[in-house]
Amino acid sequence: MTGRIDARDTDADRLIRDVLDRKGKAGFIITAGAGSGKTTSLVKALAHVTATRRTQLRARTQRIACITYTEVAAAEIHGDVHDDPLVYVSTIHSFLWDAVAPFQSDIGAWIKRQLAGKLDELGGKIDKAKAPTKRDALTQDRARYQRQLDGLHSVRKFTYSVGPDYGRGQVGHADVLKMVPRMLLEQPLLAKVIATRFPIVFVDESQDTEEDVVASLIHMYRTVKSDFCLGFFGDPMQQIYPTGIGQVPAEPDWALINKPENFRSSRRVLEVVNRVRAAADGNKQTPGRPDELTPEGHAYFIVLPADADRVASMDAVRRWLAHRTSSDAWSADGPDGVKILVAMHKLAARRLGFANLHAAFHPKNPPALATAFIEGTAWPITPFANVILPLCDASNDNAALRILRKHSGLIRDDLAGAGVVRERLTSARQALTELRGLVAAAGPGSVGKTLRFAHHARLIDPVPQLARYLDPDGPHSDQVLSEKAREVLDAFMTCDVHELQGYLRYVSRQSPYSTQHATKGAEFPRVIVLLDDSEGVLPAYSYDKLLGLAELSQTDRENKANGKDTTVERSRRLLYVCVSRAREELAVIVYADNVEAAILSLKVSGLADEPLTLTDLTNDLNGDPSIT
Repeated sequence: MTGRIDARDTDADRLIRDVLDRKGKAGFIITAGAGSGKTTSLVKALAHVTATRRTQLRARTQRIACITYTEVAAAEIHGDVHDDPLVYVSTIHSFLWDAVAPFQSDIGAWIKRQLAGKLDELGGKIDKAKAPTKRDALTQDRARYQRQLDGLHSVRKFTYSVGPDYGRGQVGHADVLKMVPRMLLEQPLLAKVIATRFPIVFVDESQDTEEDVVASLIHMYRTVKSDFCLGFFGDPMQQIYPTGIGQVPAEPDWALINKPENFRSSRRVLEVVNRVRAAADGNKQTPGRPDELTPEGHAYFIVLPADADRVASMDAVRRWLAHRTSSDAWSADGPDGVKILVAMHKLAARRLGFANLHAAFHPKNPPALATAFIEGTAWPITPFANVILPLCDASNDNAALRILRKHSGLIRDDLAGAGVVRERLTSARQALTELRGLVAAAGPGSVGKTLRFAHHARLIDPVPQLARYLDPDGPHSDQVLSEKAREVLDAFMTCDVHELQGYLRYVSRQSPYSTQHATKGAEFPRVIVLLDDSEGVLPAYSYDKLLGLAELSQTDRENKANGKDTTVERSRRLLYVCVSRAREELAVIVYADNVEAAILSLKVSGLADEPLTLTDLTNDLNGDPSIT
């Protein structure tokens, strides 16, 4: 176990242990605000169970399931429990697939129903289509789905992959989230099997877990007769994905546990965190450390005119912050410097050199690929991130063979026969030389040239949808590409491959800029948060609406009247996640068309008492002759 186990117990930790020590069925929901040590409570709960029930669980060949949101979080918890085999830690996708994988006939039946539904849907669209070209395209898609349905007869085993390829027995990410919850609701045997294998299930980041998944787990809790404990760890205020459930509904016998402490933020930063949260649920966080160990810190709100030069104004703010706090770290971009949080808009893309790439994934009415682009998981980019760019990095020469073994069918598949391995390795070396030449040449359209070559040379194994796009008549010709996905891919192919380097630095947190989504769960010594709707904020968010500087849309008004989520609530949660990343120092920069109106709004809303302007900063800097 790690240092988290030795952390001082909070009231929440003790209440969780009380629930875990109960006989029979038990459940709890822990609401843990930002910086409260939610992961610490989760790890301490795992340690308590492994210490008190190890013999019993081993005798019954049972384990504790801990469901996390990302692979990174899963790896962190694995390390915290020293890879204890009694603890099964996985992402939600992997957990659901592992649970359902033995039920192969049920998987096949679900896929068959999905394809039959698609065929019926397309049949109706074909009947209504008036334009011959539209009718032909729909007819071709229907034929592709029919080939997938026909291919099910020869599938011997279904497997889990990034994207679906039903005719070859591959189930995708999105399928798992739809299929398994439905099966849990409809098949009592599956629920019983899961509860028998995992008599204790913890769900981390519960607020961003899909509603259907949460509903199916609660249904399992209600229906199983054996001893079973279900625990949710999260915070509705930190829900930043639209598919997340937010507040988990509690069963009558569950314990509702609040963890109000904040062990992360300085006093000034925590004051801002509480002000942002106040209008949402009124839950106020308290310093978790003794007074003498809680730094005072700094926190500022700065309002800049929307027509200000973004580069010059940002540089001025960073110089002023360094001057005011006596810390040159505000001007540094390294790991000990400043982290600048943006809503994945054009500012970061322009500053880091991937504006065209950003535009390609954000057409009008952007598809799901836009969200994946924000998260760094878009499947068109994966071949570059995992294979192409690493292979073209000279520092990875010693790892080239390992990369190819993992991602390339050229030296992995069908290697039987004399001299085949030698021949394939020779081909790989030749292809690698040409690939590096294409990447080095770069220029407009180099993404398409590089990707097509890598696919043709079998250096990559793209997901079926991308393989279908790159080779329409190839083995994956039965895949169906939506018009929106094709539009994104067409634009992506015209981009410069060099833009990918800046983008990958961005999503891997190696640049000073980052998105609120990418920094979920992270913390930094000093943070700048940019509130700037003019830079193309995501459609689901509007800081101007949050501050009352823009009117609510008709949809927002209707949602508000019906008790549904609105742009204002989503934007407030996003701002809460942003400001709570800061440990010591924080600056919130608002770009506004009307500076005076923005200042008044910040004061009236209670977010800031004395917002600063560019004039304030300039006068302060000019008053100190040592500042240049």
